[in-house]
Amino acid sequence: MDPFSEVQRDCWQQVNSLDEVIRKNPVITEDVKADFESSYQDLEETFSDLKQAIAISEQNPGRFSLTKDDINERKEVIRELKKNIDRIDQEWSKKMNNRKEREITSMSNRISQDFENSDNPFDDREAFDRHFNEYQEQEYIQSQDLQLDSIHATMQNLNRQAMMMGSELEDQGYMLDELDSEMDTVGGKLSRGLKRVNYVIEKNRETASNWCIGILIVVLCVLLVLLLIA
Repeated sequence: MDPFSEVQRDCWQQVNSLDEVIRKNPVITEDVKADFESSYQDLEETFSDLKQAIAISEQNPGRFSLTKDDINERKEVIRELKKNIDRIDQEWSKKMNNRKEREITSMSNRISQDFENSDNPFDDREAFDRHFNEYQEQEYIQSQDLQLDSIHATMQNLNRQAMMMGSELEDQGYMLDELDSEMDTVGGKLSRGLKRVNYVIEKNRETASNWCIGILIVVLCVLLVLLLIA
């Protein structure tokens, strides 16, 4: 099966989805930012898979019934997708820069208002530094919150995987216990069978010995008779 077509379709769907996120969200919130970054990372991975798919097709075109023109068309698709990905990245960067400028402007307005309400005009520099440090601390706390949310999601996934592995190991333990019980049963039957075989062999060995003794006695009697006759 040719992997290129399916991966190409997924890649274009992701491009259209990111375009829609940028178009429908003039104001970038933290949730929108997290969703966009996650989707953009998925797009980069899909695009990498697409380039790998075309490399596989180019190495063995006969396997997928491809001509040189087909390979060139696919390379053109790669270039077109790359242009769109770069465009999306530029548009997003522009939106993020605008967001930062608005945040800085808002912070400056708040600091200016504090300065206007200050009774001591010589405290401007100190108040500015204090507000700026508070703003940086808020940014740091928000960043830490996002990281903690990501870690929490990762831990939940690991917990689910651990529970699945524990359940699987428990099932395997039950199966091993059943197998051990069956092996004990088979071993007992085999032991009894061997005892019966040994008993039959011993009985046959005794019977064979008796037959040999009887035959020898008969032979000796015949020899004695022949000697007496002679």
